[in-house]
Amino acid sequence: MSQSSRTVFPSELSGTPTAPRAPTGFEILSGRTTLFSAASPNRTGQTQFGSSTLHAPDPTQFGESAGGPGALPDRLREADLKMSHERESAVDALEIASYLEADGLSDESLRGRYNAGGLFQAAELLYAQRGSGRALNRLPSAPLPAFPWHMLLRGPLYLLPGLAGLLITRPLGLGAAAAFTFAAAFGWGWSMTIAGLRYSEPFAVPGRAMRAALWLAGVIGVLGGGLTALLLAGADQVLLGVLSGGAVALATAAAGILLALGRTGLFAGAFGLPMLAAAVVQASLLPVSGSLQIMGQATVQTVRQTATADATVSFTAALVGLALLAVSPVWAVLNATRTPGTLPITWAVFRPHLWLAAYGWAMALTFVGFSLRLGAWSLLPVIVSAGLLEAGVWHAQERLQHAARSLRTLSDLRWRGRVTVPVVAALYGGALGLTLVLIRVSGLLPQLDDLPAATQVGVGLLGASFLLSAWLANQRQVSALIGLWSAAAILTFTALVPLPVLSAALFLILLLIALNTLNDPRSYR
Repeated sequence: MSQSSRTVFPSELSGTPTAPRAPTGFEILSGRTTLFSAASPNRTGQTQFGSSTLHAPDPTQFGESAGGPGALPDRLREADLKMSHERESAVDALEIASYLEADGLSDESLRGRYNAGGLFQAAELLYAQRGSGRALNRLPSAPLPAFPWHMLLRGPLYLLPGLAGLLITRPLGLGAAAAFTFAAAFGWGWSMTIAGLRYSEPFAVPGRAMRAALWLAGVIGVLGGGLTALLLAGADQVLLGVLSGGAVALATAAAGILLALGRTGLFAGAFGLPMLAAAVVQASLLPVSGSLQIMGQATVQTVRQTATADATVSFTAALVGLALLAVSPVWAVLNATRTPGTLPITWAVFRPHLWLAAYGWAMALTFVGFSLRLGAWSLLPVIVSAGLLEAGVWHAQERLQHAARSLRTLSDLRWRGRVTVPVVAALYGGALGLTLVLIRVSGLLPQLDDLPAATQVGVGLLGASFLLSAWLANQRQVSALIGLWSAAAILTFTALVPLPVLSAALFLILLLIALNTLNDPRSYR
């Protein structure tokens, strides 16, 4: 047996343990030992090797006395003084070895001139000195993330497709209005599927998948709009339901695609013409015949002819507006998705994101039920502040990520998360409630002058529930959210529970789910 083998593996027959010594560079490279492992024999005479760690080793394992610089050879102490800063930030002895090599200190020079046992032993001796690796115990001082104020514009942008569709379909009758409601609720959930498709290919534009989602939305809007018009307005309104449902569904899907791709400028241009057409439609509804009567310039026959002409103009303007609402956003999407991307158009690609759509539809039904019982004006701040909701969810997650990088223990991290997410949701709900109070006090909207205080609190709690729900959806709690919002929609339409009580119950349930989710370290990613 060679001398090195007898040193590393002492003889079991002799029973005399070999004194511990520093491993050589050859032994390290050949895998016979590991860094920071003391070749200390046990009672049977066999050597035990420890595992690698980020803590500095005990200097006594190299046959030196503990206590710092005194254990170093004189010339190696000079290198230690020059490398004090590097030692403090080093994570292991290999990093010290790389610094030595970078300074031109080879294995031979360290053995000959510095009286060290080679490069690796010199690095281990240096790393064993007091103060090495101190940076490992120092918490990073990263600045707190700033609030993403640039996302606030997304709320009013989300409002444009629905507002244009509402104004344009107004003179087309009950069938068109019912089809608009269906298409708007469908677009709420479908936009979540579109967002999921977008983030399935985050470093490119999934053009094929986005276009498939757009055309599929148009088909569903046509079928659903016609069926809704048939059930709620009669067979004579089916055609108008088909046109309205298809146009609004295409517009909402196009809006989701453009916002998912971050094309806000193209979005504004795409919906500029439809909003202009909506303004023309509203102008055509002005009571011209009533103005003629007031002026005394018309007979009964003239008034009837003028009213008929007004209705014809409004109807024609509405049809033109529907065409612009469908064509202009679709053209913008086709222009933005010229790159086909790598996502194929298969069921396997769309299936994981359909659960998000189901969750969005359940939440949209709950919103429609609230608007039918409270009035659409009461929920207007929720719609306009959709960008603030997204910014709040984004900021809450950024704060959680910052906490994960700066805190040392899991208990501290969980405590920080249990404070951050509820506080962000409460601030958003409080902002909605305060907005309603300011609108009512200022008289800006006469429709809200008699809004009860309980309803204001309920709207604030509903907004906070939406924010918690959006954060939980990002944590893949979609199944629980589908069940919760479906039950809420049923309770809303059946009027079994007062709406403020339902809002409070939703908030508390979602808060408990969020607090339980924050126990999982994966929620801080």
